[in-house]
Amino acid sequence: MDNRFNQLLLYLEKQKISTKNLVAIKSDASFRKYYRLENNILAMDAAPEKGESVSKFSEIARILHSFNLSAPKIIDVNNKEGFILLEDFGDKVFSKHINKENKKDLYKKAIDVLIDIKIKSHQNKSSLSKLATYDFEELYRESILFIDWFIEQKLDMQISDEKKTEFYQILKKAFLNIKPRNDTLVLRDYHVDNLILKDHKEPLKQVGLIDFQDALLGSTFYDLASLLEDVRMPLNENEKEELLKYYINITNENYEMVLREINFFSLQRNLKILGIFNRLLIRDGKARYLEYLPATFNFIKSNLKSSLFFDMKNWIEELQIKELQL
Repeated sequence: MDNRFNQLLLYLEKQKISTKNLVAIKSDASFRKYYRLENNILAMDAAPEKGESVSKFSEIARILHSFNLSAPKIIDVNNKEGFILLEDFGDKVFSKHINKENKKDLYKKAIDVLIDIKIKSHQNKSSLSKLATYDFEELYRESILFIDWFIEQKLDMQISDEKKTEFYQILKKAFLNIKPRNDTLVLRDYHVDNLILKDHKEPLKQVGLIDFQDALLGSTFYDLASLLEDVRMPLNENEKEELLKYYINITNENYEMVLREINFFSLQRNLKILGIFNRLLIRDGKARYLEYLPATFNFIKSNLKSSLFFDMKNWIEELQIKELQL
């Protein structure tokens, strides 16, 4: 039993929370750990020394509560030690609960929540004023993981500083081309593994939101791209098109504009994911994410077909990476 777990047990004891039926929950790709307790309570272990923050989680939960959306209720927060007690939303995770009969309905519920987040963000700008912006520099810092961990570490190919600068300039040109409106709360990991179906009479509250501690102020189309082009559960083209039209019909956004932003954010996100999944394998010894690599490659190749990424397509093709050859 490690020291961190002993710390957690002491924290729970001080909170007078029974650990009799404590069960560890399968963790995600982060350093956070979760434990299911009695009385619909979860304990999150987010060690500060590993760069995790429970204060950010509680801050975003507060914003989502003010939007009248389903984020877990916060029972207690220990910022110093990195522990938080929160409401347990249960096991009806979208990815495990989806079937042929409910698939469209669940995705539409998720889209309705994104639309509502956008509306509430514009109505409550002051509540988001302390959030950092999901600007190009942050997007680039994520994207460079593709070079650092996939190209250089996994493929053992050295990329010159000149080529890295070229990659930066190509990505920035595409970003400036789409002119995103960074005015909406972006949860950043909005996909079927992070949405939980809840019993509630209000439709929007039927979508339980988790794993939102990295939220920023950015374009709503980042989360839409995360949902519609998710490596864990890829949609076919007809499904994606129907859901995209569902979003357009409600919001009256310009179809071509929305499509281009989704192209950009999906490519950027999947380049990052390709780097992260290989980092998880090489650095952390976590191999289970490799099953998602074929879908990741497919999304990258598909988005490279957009005229927005003509230069990026050439940049990648020059490297002759077989998995990314169109």
